[in-house]
Formats: sequence, C-alpha cells, structure tokens
Amino acid sequence: AIQPTEANKAIEAAKPIEANKPIEAAKPVQHVNPVHVKQVQANRQVDVTTKPFAKNFVRPLLPVDPVVNGGEVHGLRDSQAFHDDEKVQPRVTAMSWDPHLLLKEMYTIKLEDECANDVSSHIINMEGYMEKLPLNKKKATLLKTWKRRFFKAQDGRLHYYENDAGVKEHGEINLMGGQVDGLGGRMIGIDDGRGRYMITRCPTDKEYNEWMISLESQTIDNTHATYVKPVIKSLHHPSKKVLIIDLGSCSIRAGKLGNEPSLPEVFFPTIIAKNKQTGELVCGADAYKPAIRSNSDIIHPIRPSHKVDKKSPSPFNIDMQLMPALFKKVFTELAVNPREYWVLLSAPQNLSTPLMSQLMALLVEEMGVLGVNIVSQFLLSLYSYNATSGILVDVGDRFDIVPIIDGYIIEKGVSRKPYGGARIAEALNSSLTENKYRFFTEVEKLIVRHVMERSCYMAVDYKKEVKNFSMLPGDFKATVDLSQFDIPEGMWSSVSHDVSRFRAPEGLYDVDSWGMDNQGLHKLVNEAINASPMDTRREMCRSIFLSGGGTLYPGFAERLQKEITKLMPESITVQVHASPQRYHSAYIGACVLANLGVFETAAISRKDWFKDGAKLLRKWQNY
Repeated sequence: AIQPTEANKAIEAAKPIEANKPIEAAKPVQHVNPVHVKQVQANRQVDVTTKPFAKNFVRPLLPVDPVVNGGEVHGLRDSQAFHDDEKVQPRVTAMSWDPHLLLKEMYTIKLEDECANDVSSHIINMEGYMEKLPLNKKKATLLKTWKRRFFKAQDGRLHYYENDAGVKEHGEINLMGGQVDGLGGRMIGIDDGRGRYMITRCPTDKEYNEWMISLESQTIDNTHATYVKPVIKSLHHPSKKVLIIDLGSCSIRAGKLGNEPSLPEVFFPTIIAKNKQTGELVCGADAYKPAIRSNSDIIHPIRPSHKVDKKSPSPFNIDMQLMPALFKKVFTELAVNPREYWVLLSAPQNLSTPLMSQLMALLVEEMGVLGVNIVSQFLLSLYSYNATSGILVDVGDRFDIVPIIDGYIIEKGVSRKPYGGARIAEALNSSLTENKYRFFTEVEKLIVRHVMERSCYMAVDYKKEVKNFSMLPGDFKATVDLSQFDIPEGMWSSVSHDVSRFRAPEGLYDVDSWGMDNQGLHKLVNEAINASPMDTRREMCRSIFLSGGGTLYPGFAERLQKEITKLMPESITVQVHASPQRYHSAYIGACVLANLGVFETAAISRKDWFKDGAKLLRKWQNY
C-alpha cells in the first residue's frame, strides 16, 4: 500500500537549494484515493519565489484539491492562497448529486416587482375626432390643408387613423417627454421633443378641454408606463387557439395564448440526455438526474454558432433529430393536443431557409399543428416594450445588437458575438478556481451559474470600483448559501467571493480581459445607431431596449447608458430601457403579436403548406 508520508517526502524534497545547483525534475507523487490507488504525476511547472525564501528556491506545484466545507480565500489574495495548507485531499464530486432543488429555483416563473415610480395611473387615455395639419406645418396652405382624422391618445403616444374603425394607422407622434400647448381657436400644438411637431384643432370647446387634459397627462416622461405588463397567468383566449413556443439556447418557454399577455406556463432548460445504450431521450431538468446522466450523453440541441461573422447563414446550430423530443415535452407539459392549435414559434434571428423548412415539416407534418408563424425573437422582445423601432440589446449565452425601424431589421447595423452570459460564467469559474473552488462537470457548473445570478453585478464605474475594493475588500465579499440544495457532504455549503462579483461581467465592455479582439458592447450599440437612417438616430439613442437574462445584473442598464452617452454629442439624450420582465421579453412580445389580426395573415396554414410547401417561406424573409 502507498503510505501517506510519500506526499510529505515530496514536499520535504522541495526545501531551499544552493544557488547555481542544477534543478532536478520533480519526482512522481502518489495520491491516496479513497476508492482506487493510482499514481499521479507531479506537475512539472515550477514557481520561482524570491521572498521569503532563498534565491532560486523552487517549489513544485503539487496537485491540490479543494478545501472542503467552506474553506475560502478572497479574490485578490490569490498569491496568499498558495502558501496556505497545500494538503493533498480526495476530491468530492457531484456525481451522485440530484440538482432538482437548484433547478426548481432557477426555473421558477415569477413576476418581478414593477418600478415604484410608475405613474401610469395618472395617464388619461382618450379617443375621438380632430382635424390636423401635416407634420411640422404650422399653418394651412392650398395644398397642405386641415384633414379630419380619428385620434387615440394612449400610453404616451398619439395615434391617428382615417376613421374610427381604426383599421389602418396613418401615423403617430410621441407625447411622453414632449410638450403640449394651447394655441387659441381650439388648436393644440404638440412637440414630441424629438424634432416632430403637430397642430390639431378640436370641434368644440368641451372636447378641446378634454383633449388638453388627456394629452398633458401623457407628456410626463414615464416610459416605464408604456411597457407591456404581463400577468402571471391569463385566462385562455376564447376564440384563438395558439401555442407560443420560445426556442432559446439556454431555456425553452411555452404556453397557451390568453386574453392578455402573460408569463410562460412552461419553462425548462434546453438540454437532452441521450442514453448511451438505448438512445432514449430525456428532456429538461430530468436530464440532470444522477441515474439518467450517468448513463447518457448530455446534449444542448440549440447552440449559438461560434462564428463571429454576422452574415453567417446559420448563427444558431439546431439538432433537428432531437427537436421532436423537445416539442413533445412542451405539448405534454401543457396537456394539449397539437392538432387543435396554431403555433407561434419565437426563433433565433436569421434561421436559414432549409432550417425553417425542417421546422415547418416537423410541426405541421409530424406533429400535425394547424399552422405556424415563425418570428424573430428580437422583434418580439421589442413588442414587449410596446415599441416597433429601437436598438434591441439581447444578452443570453451570446449577445446580439439589432437596430429595428418600424418592425424591419437594419441588417447592416446588426452585431452578433459568440460570447455573453456563458463567457461571464467561465470568467467567474476561473476566479473561483483560483480560490480553491472546483466546478468542472456539467452539473457542477449549475452552481457557478447560480452564484453568478445571485451575486455578480455590473460596475457603473469599473476603475472606481477596483479602487474601492483595494481599500475596503471586506465590503465586497458576498456569500451564496448552497445548503438548501442537498449538496453532497464534503462539498461546499456556500461559496464566497469578492472582486470577481464585478470583474467577471466586465468583459462585455473590456473584451481584452477575456482574451478577445473585439469591440465592447457600448461601441457596437453606437455602430447600430450610426447604421440607422440619419433622421432616426436621435430617436434611436432614446430607444435602447434590453432583453435576456444577461442584462439582469444590477447596474447593467446604468452602465450601458453611461458608456453610450460618452460616445454621443452633449445635445443627444441617451435612454436605456430595462423592463423588470425582460427575462421573458420574447415570450411576452409573442403574446402581444398573437393577439393581433396580423398573426393569421403572416402564419402558414397546414392546408397551404401541403399545397405550396417551402416557397411560402418567402413571406418571412424580413421576419
């Protein structure tokens, strides 16, 4: 049997040596494994230290296992960590751990608290007929005369139509943040503060007074009031039978269309365990069960491409052989017969035509749904803000910056990068590893994600944060409790860290810290603004919308707004919008779209698919 003293002998052999004496290679060191006895080659790397040891002192880097049960070393004390008790200890793994309690917390569906400053209850909506002059005209001419239109003042915007049927909108003007003035003669001047001006004329004094009260109530700059406010669960729509499915590389969201926008009914990780012997597939959280994952390959069926080129025809890789299992899980969880429903599929941007064709064939031909409408997740996220134009900043496993005007994506301004939340987790894990925490396996990395979501934040001023940390490091320490997740005995009951709380996400702005040669998030947003038409750029600066779990870090919106403001002239106002419900923004936007009449027009029915096939996909070329 190998005696434990062998390790001590190796350490003894590493005592200070005389100067100029040849350095001998480190001898093999043997570990005592509680189950198996096997040799482990000592790391050949050496660490040359000058103080407090003698010159040329060489200390072999022996394999060091984690300090169990709460051993911790703070973030900027890594050099001290190596001098502590370097005892060779058996590694306790999570091989037998069932993370269902952790996954249950991660995938709990809940409404976030709305903004305390929301004054939407003071907004007075109104509709009725008025006359109007053309935009930016202050007096009528022979050709530019008054036109009678039907107006709707709602949620900070004034919409106008040909008549009260409200079928086709002629235009709109922002009220929120603007100014309304009485001009006499029952005329109202409306300045949106963004370079657009409109004069309206009311038919009676009574209506003039009512319109003035309504319009003035909506000029308060309370953009939060315009965001779609979902309910946790809605009554199912009485006439439309639509299933909403949001395909994400990290998570799947699904639910039945309701009377009003709601959060998803089904929410689970996009992961599949494939049995190595039988090929049996298990989807979602169950794939992490020890009895299942021990005999299976863990597969992510929807993954972002690692290509940085935004023109890549396939920025997402979808394993179509595994997609039937995911869709069947959705239908089972919702307890529905897919043959009775239409499907609104929220999908990654720029799916190739062959891939869309395969998804259509799977849903219509194999699953038997009544019809399908595939819509870009970015457009849907924008709809969750009740907007059709703006810069969408979506941060998930990767990040995308997408300029959109009137529902159309400006492709030349799109930026797609193959890093985001997943890279932040890697940076955090590297820091935790330096502090003697060890999270290597797929299931152990769930703990890293939990620590990241519970304790990381975006520094509004990174240099100032580093300076404050150097003076008061104790103020930055955060401890994430893991005891409620039935962690195996011998692993950590908590994880503590400090500087990595704000250093890990900093790579979104300082990409060099991640070893990448790309521009930071703020500069790419600036490129998207400059790619927009000249007359829209001022408005685009005020219309930057966040979506995705990677934008939920405290300080994210404030930092982005600060960095973009630095890049703009002083006369330009920058506004970053962060809905409290942005984690589910694409799903919420899908609820909005599915309730509109345009849904049926854009969808491809089962009957039409069997008749005309893939050529119908051309209607989605600008989706």
